[in-house]
Amino acid sequence: MRRSSLAPLALLLGTATALPSYGHLNDLLSRGNKNQDGEFAVDLVRNDNYRRNGAAELAWAYAKYNKNPKDFHMGGNSRVSPGMTGATGTVVANNQSYDREYLSPIYMGTPGQLCWLDIDTGSGDLWLFSTDTPAFYLDGQEIYHPKNSHTSVDIANASWSITYGDGSYAGGGIYRDTVQIGNVTLHNATVESATAVSRSLTTDPVMSGILGLALNHSSTTYPQQPTLLDSLRPTLEKNLFAADLKYQNAGQYHFGYVNESAYTGNITWRDVLPQSGFWEFYLQKIHVQGDNVWRMHNWPMVADTGTTLLLLPTDLVELYWSFVPGAYMSDVYYGWVFPCNATLPGFDFGFADDNTWNATIPGHYFNFQNVSDTLCYGGIQDSMEPFGILGDAFLKALYVIFDMEHSRVGLAAKKLLS
Repeated sequence: MRRSSLAPLALLLGTATALPSYGHLNDLLSRGNKNQDGEFAVDLVRNDNYRRNGAAELAWAYAKYNKNPKDFHMGGNSRVSPGMTGATGTVVANNQSYDREYLSPIYMGTPGQLCWLDIDTGSGDLWLFSTDTPAFYLDGQEIYHPKNSHTSVDIANASWSITYGDGSYAGGGIYRDTVQIGNVTLHNATVESATAVSRSLTTDPVMSGILGLALNHSSTTYPQQPTLLDSLRPTLEKNLFAADLKYQNAGQYHFGYVNESAYTGNITWRDVLPQSGFWEFYLQKIHVQGDNVWRMHNWPMVADTGTTLLLLPTDLVELYWSFVPGAYMSDVYYGWVFPCNATLPGFDFGFADDNTWNATIPGHYFNFQNVSDTLCYGGIQDSMEPFGILGDAFLKALYVIFDMEHSRVGLAAKKLLS
C-alpha cells in the first residue's frame, strides 16, 4: 500500500527512531522457556541505551495507517511442518528503550540464524535486513544470510515493496525458507529480503525486521505469497496466539495456547469487525478517571503490537488531556505534551454487552518521554480518524488473545508489575 506524503513531519523529525510496518486502517539476549507440555515463550528485555522519540513514533504510526498529519536458548527442539498440528509455545519479546518496541528472537534458515523481529499484529509481511541489503545501510543489526541456509530457495520474478507516508521505502526479493518461532518450525515460509531501503529505516541497531501477524491481511508481495500467519494456522494446538507485553519489563508471546496464569479474572471476547483485515473491534465504554461519567459509543479500534502509542479519535484525546492541567497540543513536538510533574489519570474502558467486565490502563503508562526539563510527551495521541489504534501503551496493561479460528480478540486484566 502506498502512502501519502509526510514530508513536513520528516523534515522536522530528522532521523526516525522506530521502524513502522504498513497496514490499514548488550543485554538483548534472553532465554526462552519451555514447559513439560512443550509450550514455549519469549521474554522481553529492555535496551536502555536506545533513545525514544515520541514525535517520530507518532509519525510512523500515521505513515503506517496512511495519515497525513498536521546466548539465547530456544527452549525445545521440536519441529513442526505445515499441515502438522499440536504445537504450542512461548516466544521471548524483548522490551526496547522503555517500551518503544518489543523484539523477539526468531531463527531464520537451516541451521538457524538468530534475528530480532518486531512481532506486529498491524501488518502482514515478514521482512528483514539481509546480506542482500547494501552494507552501508546497516548499523550492526543481526541479519539474514540466505546463502548460509541449505533450505533457502530464491523465488524468481517475485518482489515486495512498501512505501511509507514520509517518503521512506523498503523492498526487495523473496525467499522461501525455514522460520523457527520458539519450538515451532515452519518450513517453506515466505521471507522477504530488503535490497532497497531508506536510510531512515536502518537506524535501529537492534531490530532485524518485522514479523506481521495481521488477521486476513495480505502481504505486499508480488505475485502474492502466503503470509506467516497463513503458515502458522495449521501448526498450532489452538489456532490463536496471545501477547503478554510488560511495562518496562520482560514479557512474552504465547502461541497455540492461553496461559491462564498470565491474567486475572475473566476474558472478554470481542468479535473482529466484518470485512476488516486487522484485529479490529469496538470499544464501547470509556472513562477518564476524574470524570463524572462514562462515555458510550462504538469506537472501532485496531489492536496493534507494532505501534508504540495509544492513538484515539480527536474527541477522546481532547477529553483525556482536559483532565491534565497544563497539557496542550504542541506544534513544536508534534503531539500532546504535559508538565512532567503532573499526575496522569487512568484510562478505564469496557463493553456495553458485558457489564461485568471493565479494565484500567494506569495513567503513568501514558508518560512516554521527556522532551525538555519540564515537558513530557504523551502516550495518548490523535489517530486523526474515527477509529483508534491500540498500541503498546494500551496493550501492555492487558493479556491480549488473538484468535484466528473465531476471528475475535480476547482481553483480560492482569497483575501489573508497576
